[in-house]
Amino acid sequence: MSVNVDGVDYTGKWRVMTGSVIVYFANEIKFAPHGANRPEQIARWLLTDLCKKIESRKRKGIKR
Repeated sequence: MSVNVDGVDYTGKWRVMTGSVIVYFANEIKFAPHGANRPEQIARWLLTDLCKKIESRKRKGIKR
């Protein structure tokens, strides 16, 4: 799956397991229940959130 954040394309992986969507990107993992929502949409939101989090760390010079 790919998302575009501030003009930059990011690609991550995701899967659905026991009612939760799990997203993997740049050594980070984020998960959330999908409930009645489409798992693909939840995965896209989670990937976007991870990308913004990592870009924020880069700007601040924080290493993890």
